[in-house]
Amino acid sequence: MPAQEGRNGLAQLLGYNGRMHNDFMTFYVDPAWRREGQHTALLYPFWGNTLDPSRTPLQHALFERHSFDTSVYAITDVLAKADAVLMPYSHNVVRRCFPELLQTCHEVAQRAHIPLLVDAMSDVEVPIDLPNTFVLRWAGYRFLPHEHDIHLPPYADDLLEVFCDGKLSLRAKSERPIVAFSGWASMTLKQEVRSIVKELPARLRGIFDTRYRSMKKGIFFRREAVAILRRSPLVETHFNVRSSYSAHTHTAEKPPKELQQELVDNLLSSDYGLDARGDPNASTRLFEIASLGRIPLIIDTERCLPFSDTLDYSTFSLVVDFRDMHRLPEIVAQFHAGLTDAKFQEMQQNARDAFVRYFRVDALMQNIIRELRKRTLRS
Repeated sequence: MPAQEGRNGLAQLLGYNGRMHNDFMTFYVDPAWRREGQHTALLYPFWGNTLDPSRTPLQHALFERHSFDTSVYAITDVLAKADAVLMPYSHNVVRRCFPELLQTCHEVAQRAHIPLLVDAMSDVEVPIDLPNTFVLRWAGYRFLPHEHDIHLPPYADDLLEVFCDGKLSLRAKSERPIVAFSGWASMTLKQEVRSIVKELPARLRGIFDTRYRSMKKGIFFRREAVAILRRSPLVETHFNVRSSYSAHTHTAEKPPKELQQELVDNLLSSDYGLDARGDPNASTRLFEIASLGRIPLIIDTERCLPFSDTLDYSTFSLVVDFRDMHRLPEIVAQFHAGLTDAKFQEMQQNARDAFVRYFRVDALMQNIIRELRKRTLRS
């Protein structure tokens, strides 16, 4: 059998192009698929950063500093050279503006016997059930798995680089743990009632299966954790509680850069950073905390933590099940007391290293390729 014919037969059997065993991947994007509007961030290095600096200045600046690493991937308009097909717009944009594009991309991938990669990283998650299609997501629940979902961190800026010239300052262990929080953790009565009504199906299911209680809006968990920690003498709290969402200029209480500076100052003067889910079951704050070399205190709401199959979160964070939140101060105090000075500083360094190697934007594509390779071979 000719070598090329044997290679194609193996590709068809495995459902992907045989070159995917390498750390470099080439994605097919048909130039005819290009539309006006905001394309997926995976194409920023090739098609440009389309974020509006007047509306989301911090996110725009993030991708100006770091972008997806083109030393490990490329795009092509020649299908025979591709390892996978990339849909060039996020799933939400496609659903809203040109719904036929998903099926078009999938049909091309199927004909070429290579996978399709879809960017579905959004607060709004819609199921995608197409053969040999892999979906990038921020959130999800461990008890509702989907084998073709690849969970990534929400895009988080390297705050140590932006505010501290990239120089990590390790804290010495204090006698009593200091926990920081900056963010939205209060609601009006109208907001609360509206959220409860929206969550009613999951709350009813939670009566019989406690896992569904994790589906509450993130602000409920943040508010509860803040209140519990504030009441306890076992921990010291550095809390900046806000009444609105601060990542968008339309809802922020102060200029975004000023809010970001307050967050950084608060975390750097603390031992742990409190992290609870947002509207999706994920949080940018976790990765901002790690970027500064501080230990995340993660309220685990059945979260699909990115790359947790290869990255041991216990080496740099304290993870507390949401059902144990009533004991949160005791858990933090006991954990802190059990750390030696050296171990405490090691965890801070590990947090910073995890951010740079796994969570920063320029590290994501290498990890995406690893996940794609693993899941494709398993399919």
